[in-house]
Amino acid sequence: MLFVVQFIKRYTQFILLGSLLLVAGCTMLTGSQGSLAVRVSAEERKARQLFEQGDYKQSALLYQRLASTPSARQDVLRLQTAQALLKNAQDDQAKDYLDLIAPGALTAEQRNQLYLMHAQLDLNSGNFELALKHLGLVRASSLSRPQKIEYYEMKSFSYALTGQLIKSVHEKITLDSYLQTEQRKANNIAILELLSLVPEQNLLEQQKLRNSFVYSGWLALELARRAYPGGVGREQALNDWADKYTGHPAQLLITEEYFLVSGFKLADLKDIAVFLPESGPYSLHAKALKAGFVAAYNQLQQGSRRPDVRFYDTGQISISSLYRQAIADGAQLVIGPLNKKYIKELAANNDLVVPVMALNYVEGLAKTNLYQFALSPIDEVQQAVRQARLSAYENAIILAPETGEGERISHYFQNAWEVLNGNVLQVQTFEPGARDFSLPVRQLLNINESQYRFQRLKKAVGAIEYKPRRRQDVDVIFLVASEQEARLINPQFYHNRAGSVAVYGLSRIYSGRPDKNKDIDLEGINFCTIPWLIDGAYPGDLSMSALQDLRTEFPDRYLSLIAFGIDAYAVVAHLNDLATIPYNGATGDLVLNEYNRIERHLVCARFKGGDAQLVEMDEGSYENHLNELVPGINPL
Repeated sequence: MLFVVQFIKRYTQFILLGSLLLVAGCTMLTGSQGSLAVRVSAEERKARQLFEQGDYKQSALLYQRLASTPSARQDVLRLQTAQALLKNAQDDQAKDYLDLIAPGALTAEQRNQLYLMHAQLDLNSGNFELALKHLGLVRASSLSRPQKIEYYEMKSFSYALTGQLIKSVHEKITLDSYLQTEQRKANNIAILELLSLVPEQNLLEQQKLRNSFVYSGWLALELARRAYPGGVGREQALNDWADKYTGHPAQLLITEEYFLVSGFKLADLKDIAVFLPESGPYSLHAKALKAGFVAAYNQLQQGSRRPDVRFYDTGQISISSLYRQAIADGAQLVIGPLNKKYIKELAANNDLVVPVMALNYVEGLAKTNLYQFALSPIDEVQQAVRQARLSAYENAIILAPETGEGERISHYFQNAWEVLNGNVLQVQTFEPGARDFSLPVRQLLNINESQYRFQRLKKAVGAIEYKPRRRQDVDVIFLVASEQEARLINPQFYHNRAGSVAVYGLSRIYSGRPDKNKDIDLEGINFCTIPWLIDGAYPGDLSMSALQDLRTEFPDRYLSLIAFGIDAYAVVAHLNDLATIPYNGATGDLVLNEYNRIERHLVCARFKGGDAQLVEMDEGSYENHLNELVPGINPL
C-alpha cells in the first residue's frame, strides 16, 4: 500500500495521460458491425451525434432508453450506453450496463472495447489486479492504433501500481512504437521514472539476462544516471552511452538535452524562490541565513538588474505544494528548504522541473536538478583528517559526546582516517553538557589502568613514588565538542601528560568572536572552519568586520549561518562552472562534485596564546605528501 500511495503521488499526471488516451481511443461504436449490419434508427443516430459533439449526458440518456428494449442488438446498445456514461464520469452506472452484457453476443472488436472499458473502470476504482485480468482478455493484435495506445498505457499503469515495475517498463517500451514523436518524450521520461523506483540490485540482475537492444539500453542509462547524478562524470557517462546505443529511443532525450542539469547565469534569472521556516525550532537559524542572503543580494547586484526574490514559509503548507506554488509564481530557481525531511519529501514526490538548491545535505540522495549545499561537518572532518595525516600522524583516538550526532561524526572521523591508512585505536564518549571531563579523558588515555596497576604494586612493595603514565601508542586526538566543552576538556589533556598529542576539533569550538581569556584553554587545538570567521581570511564588503552591525544581531553560534546566507545567494552565479572552477566563498572554496553536492574547502587554524591563528598550507606540497602517504588519493 505504501508503494501504491508513493506511486500515485508521483504519477498523477500519468493517470491524467491515461484518461486522455482512453478518450482518444474510444471511438464511437456504430450500429453497423460487419455481418451484423442493421438499420440504425433515427434516435440512435441522434445519440451518436450527441456523443461525437461531446454531450455525453444527453447521449447516455438516449442510449439508456434504446438499451431498455429487448432486441438482437441490446448488448451493443448497452455497450454504447456504458461508453457514454463512462465519458460522463458516471462510473457506477457504466459498470451496471457492462455487467449486463453477454460477451458472446458481441463481435471480436466489440469484446475488446468491453474489456478495455472494464479495465478503465477497475483503474478508476483502484482495483489494479482486476484491471490486469480484464486487459488479459483483450486481443491486442486486432486493436486499432488509438486502442493500442490506450491498452499499453493502462497495462503499464496497472503493472506499476501492483508493484510489477519491470513489466510496467516493458509495456511502456512497446507503447513507444505507436506514439507520435511529440508523445515519445513524455513516454521516455515515464520509463526513466519507473526505472528510478527499481532497486539497483534488481537492475543489475536484469542486466545479466538476455535482453533486447532497447531494454538493455534503458537499464544501462538508468544505472549511469545513478552512478553520476551530475557534473563532468555524468556528461562523460552519457556520451559513452550514446556511442554504444546508437538509434535507441532515449537518444531523443539526449538530443533535447533532457539530462543536462540546468546551469544558471544570474543575469538570466528573473525570479528566485527561497524556502525557509518563519517559526519553529529552526526559525532563528533561518533568520540569520536570510540576513546574510539579503546582504549579498543588496551588495552584489548594485548597479545592475536584480532578480526578484520571494521568501516562502515552509511551515505553512506541504513542501510539494509550496514548490508548485513557487513554480506558478514564476520561479526559475528554488533555494532551500533547510530541513532534511523536507528535502527528502521534495525529491521523492516531485520531478524537479525547476532546479532546487537545497540548504542542507541528505546522505545518499541524488536527483537531476537537485543541488545540495550545507554547512556539513563532513567537510570539516575530511579536511581535519587530511591535515593530521599530512603531519604524519598515524594512530588516532576519538572523543565525542554520547549522542546520535556524536556517534555519526565519530563514524565520519573513523572512516575518513582509515581511508588515509590511519589507525583508530579507540572511540571514547562523554556525557553532553557535563562540567567534569576528567573521567572520560583518563579512560581515553588509559590513566585508570595505570593507576590500578600502581595500587596493586603498592600493596605488594609498600610506599613508592608514582606518577600516572598515559598510553604511548597515540599521536593524534579527534575531538567532537562545543566551544564550552572543549575549554573544559583540553586542559585535562595537559593535566594527564598528553599535551604533546595533537588535537583536532571541529569549527564549533570557535564562534568567531575572539575571547583571549577563555580561549587560552583551547591552546594547541587545530580546527578547520569557514573563512568568514577568521580575521583576514575573507576580506571585502561582505566580510564579518564589514557587516559588524548585522553580526551583533545574532548569538555567537548563529554567525556562521550569516556567511552561509551570503554564499547561498552568491554561488548561484557560479553554478555553471563550479565543477571545474572553485568559487572563493564566505564558507570556503566551493566546488561541485559529481553528485551535485557543493563541497567546501575550508581554512585551518590553531589556537596559540588564546588567538585562533591561520595555518598556511602549500597546496603543491600538500598534494604531493598525501600521495606519498596514500598513493592515488584525490586531495581536496
